[in-house]
Amino acid sequence: MKNIIHKSIYVLCLMGGLYVSSCSDDDTSLTPVTNVSYEPTMGGAIITYTAPASNDLLYVKASYTNSQGDRVFRSSSIYDNSIEIEGLADETKTYPVAVTAVDKWGGETSAVTINVQPGRSYINIVKDNLTIHPLCGGLLLEWENPAGVQTASDAVNNPGKQVYVVIDYTDADGVTRTRYLSSKQKNAMAKVRGLFAGQYKVTYHVEDTSGNKTEQSSAVACNVPAEEEFKKFIERDDPVNGLVKDFIWKLVPKLTTLQEAWEYKNAAIFDGIVNISTDANTQSYAGTDCDNSSVSYGAAIPWDTEQVDIVVDLNQVVSISRMKGWQRAYKYGAQPYAGGDDMTSGVSKDYDYYQPDNLKRFKVFGSMSLNEEDWFLIQDCDIATNTTNWQGTLPQYWTNPEWYGNTNVYMPTNESYAIAEEGHEWELNEMTDSVRYIRVRFVENWDLSKRVVAGLSEINLYGAVLVTPEELAAKEAAASSRKE
Repeated sequence: MKNIIHKSIYVLCLMGGLYVSSCSDDDTSLTPVTNVSYEPTMGGAIITYTAPASNDLLYVKASYTNSQGDRVFRSSSIYDNSIEIEGLADETKTYPVAVTAVDKWGGETSAVTINVQPGRSYINIVKDNLTIHPLCGGLLLEWENPAGVQTASDAVNNPGKQVYVVIDYTDADGVTRTRYLSSKQKNAMAKVRGLFAGQYKVTYHVEDTSGNKTEQSSAVACNVPAEEEFKKFIERDDPVNGLVKDFIWKLVPKLTTLQEAWEYKNAAIFDGIVNISTDANTQSYAGTDCDNSSVSYGAAIPWDTEQVDIVVDLNQVVSISRMKGWQRAYKYGAQPYAGGDDMTSGVSKDYDYYQPDNLKRFKVFGSMSLNEEDWFLIQDCDIATNTTNWQGTLPQYWTNPEWYGNTNVYMPTNESYAIAEEGHEWELNEMTDSVRYIRVRFVENWDLSKRVVAGLSEINLYGAVLVTPEELAAKEAAASSRKE
């Protein structure tokens, strides 16, 4: 009978266009929730309770004022016995939370109030562990968000919590600018680009989706270096030979183990010639071939070992921020998907990019000496997976039974061709330690074959020059004279 009265009063309230508090507050047959307790979480809590045993129960509600001073509530269905609240950014405070039961007609029980002291907020944890590193022309920020997601598959069950990192940086002229960065990844990184070289003072704070903010950090001094492409050679006019190149970069013969075959030259990777022209038989690339009689590897190329290295003395000391590499663009003979033998000056008109014999992956190491223990990995460069300038779909995997003994090959797209012409880029997450020597190690080609050639046309390095070629030469000359 009482349920009928409730329903009648509720309908009359609606028909009269009135909001009457007695229609929803403290006018219910439900009993208040019991056994209310909580477990602190990062910036919030999980409140547990025992709901009234009644078929009239619609949901349980937790009402509270968050750190921004906004009155909010969270609710749970009749099938749950807990409510998660958030937006409590200050772990030193307690927040009163009123827990009520609501029936199907809007009637609400008296509140059971519990004082909640949250755990340390995840935005404060992010602020505590955030680090800033200078890059050439920018900054790298890294942080760990304990409420974030590790992988995309994890997000299916736990979407993670977004954080916003707001940085203010002031340059040498006193001009302050602001950048907003965001991520819900557990281990996150973000880059700020477009900064001029110079000294910067950087401060930051962290926000959550509810608008809670951490305190502003103390200033971090960052010296941002200018980025430049490292010189490989100097061009000059020669009265006999015309324009010639005096090379700064030079091969280190005793450590360069990639065996040259056919037209391949190891020094081609730093000759400044990117093999993208059909008008001339430039053929400027490095590679090897086990089917050539001059190569003594045997039945298979020893991928990813010290036997397929190109070692270069840069003749300068640098800190590397990014690199670019180019595949071999053309080759003798028609391509598996070209459908013919149309040639120009001994070079096919069709691209060789992404074909079975072209280089897909290589590693670049750096060192300040030629001692084996001093080498460190700079970047594992995989064109298929980790380039900076193209994260799109791979060229389509395709089988042409008339070529390469039924070998599957990649069918490139116009997008992948454009990227190959531009050069595949790898932007490092932080500047390297000082480097004088680099080691380029061949790892695999596109069809993973063990005998077929691999081509690398060119490699460019960018970053900060710490000791110029001229300064290094002067130092070495001075050291040599002291020995004499």
